[in-house]
Amino acid sequence: MATVYLARHCKTAWNSEGRVQGTMDIELSPDGARDAESNLLAIRELGIQQIVCSTAKRAMQTATIYAQGLGVPLESSPRYRELDHGEWEGHRIEDLLNTTNSPYGRWMADPGAVDIPGSSETALMAQQRILEGIREIAFMYSGRTVLLVAHKHLLAILCCALKGLPLTHLQQEIVESTLPYESGRIRVSGR
Repeated sequence: MATVYLARHCKTAWNSEGRVQGTMDIELSPDGARDAESNLLAIRELGIQQIVCSTAKRAMQTATIYAQGLGVPLESSPRYRELDHGEWEGHRIEDLLNTTNSPYGRWMADPGAVDIPGSSETALMAQQRILEGIREIAFMYSGRTVLLVAHKHLLAILCCALKGLPLTHLQQEIVESTLPYESGRIRVSGR
């Protein structure tokens, strides 16, 4: 088994503006880089031996700060990239929610029943992708403590699967903090 802590990447300018990032390759803001440095104090206490992250710039930058600060190896994989938010990417969430019969609002309420316009994957496809990634971590890092740095919606979709919850629980599983979270600590085996 591997023990895996889940953490979201640190802040970007688009996070501050309330914009949907999805597959857009946005860098950390200066505040985000400072947050990552500050998070090191808490992360150091977890006994992390390996960091795995998304290949998106914001996750790579966050994970690199952590890996260098902890002196541990870092691996990245596209399996951990955020869900493709298609036509919603770059738009402010507030604006998407204020449209008539908001497709974004309906998706947030039930991601398994509403397709994202212009997306290359469904929420269920993304869930399968992240579950395969977690199994990969279990095999590659058996007996180790790993920090996975990924993205808000992908991690919430993963938590739904791990807890046996339908995707209608997505909103309740979203964690806004960038620190590894207790409900995000999981033990996974390769079976």
